[in-house]
Amino acid sequence: LKEQIDAGVVSAIKLADGQNLYVDVTAIEQQLDTDFGLKILSPFDNSLIHRDRLTSLFEFDYRIECYVPAAKRVFGYFCLPILYQNELVGRVDCKAHRTVKELEVISLHLEKTVKDKEHFFFELDQELQRFAAFNQCSNVNDKVVKLIRSKL
Repeated sequence: LKEQIDAGVVSAIKLADGQNLYVDVTAIEQQLDTDFGLKILSPFDNSLIHRDRLTSLFEFDYRIECYVPAAKRVFGYFCLPILYQNELVGRVDCKAHRTVKELEVISLHLEKTVKDKEHFFFELDQELQRFAAFNQCSNVNDKVVKLIRSKL
């Protein structure tokens, strides 16, 4: 590792909490396309597993609440993070009703101000359609999304 750092192949980055991360220099210098829209993340996504790192990089505290007693849940049974452009902006809790092939949006929590609300809700609708298909649902019940959108 020391040889790679000395050769400029790897760079050490110190986080605010004192933890060191080591990254490929070409990965840092690469210009990334951050206009990739919106994604609903899996609770098992590598970016979410390390909660301390997630909090320090994105100021976003996440834990899946299906193991939390119902009375102590804050966001919902299976609330999933929403990645919009390059920020974690909120959470959505959905339930797949497979017998009627409907994905129900139970709750939507936006935690950061979204820059372009029209684009955000367009992308959210597209992602909910993809998420519904992934869950073998052909319809999305998004009454909650429409209600929240009307209040912003």
